[in-house]
Amino acid sequence: MFIEWPAPLPDGGTSMEMALSTARKANPDLLIIPPLFDEANRVRAQLVLLMRTLQDLGLTSVMPDLPGTNESLQPQAAQTLSAWRAAVTSATEHFGVSRALFVRSACTLDTGAVPAFHYASHDPAKLLRAMARAQSLAEKEAGNHRSPSEILDSARASGGTIAGWQIAPAMAQQLCETQTDQSDGVTTIAHEEIGGRALWLSSEGGIDEKQAKALAAVIAKEAGAS
Repeated sequence: MFIEWPAPLPDGGTSMEMALSTARKANPDLLIIPPLFDEANRVRAQLVLLMRTLQDLGLTSVMPDLPGTNESLQPQAAQTLSAWRAAVTSATEHFGVSRALFVRSACTLDTGAVPAFHYASHDPAKLLRAMARAQSLAEKEAGNHRSPSEILDSARASGGTIAGWQIAPAMAQQLCETQTDQSDGVTTIAHEEIGGRALWLSSEGGIDEKQAKALAAVIAKEAGAS
């Protein structure tokens, strides 16, 4: 079911954002944070399938929108990694989850509030460089020849559109500098351990039931689901 939750904003206010939850009464067991930017769109259907599969194994979950993502009305250009980290921490407390699952580049948003799974962790800087390459190719087709490095330099200095996303200077800088912290309380799950297609690389996304069952089984075993 869809519910709303109060996400914190950098100015001290809040934004009512949507969240998908499989918990009907009690607090959900698991917080799910999708990858950053376009990869989130490509794997959303798979993550919804994962939520249903986890429910069959006795684990409820919630997948909240962060400000500026999915159905959010907050401007993309106002977002930073630090603001999203604050939103994730707030969501952890608001929903009362005991564990979290971070997927791909979203692993950088883990603040250690609860024990977490990092699935197919991906460096945010590599993601931004890939987005810059895509932007460079799109601009080349339109007759504007900017290299990926020029696009990144411009974004760090004054922000701009990269692969369809409005990136603020602070966001660009943080993406370039941030590394995912493999701290205590993190269970790393490699994609090779789960198998199947890397759906985040497919422009069409899609679902993989076998992959969802394999990932759900690992999470449920570690979480001690009945």
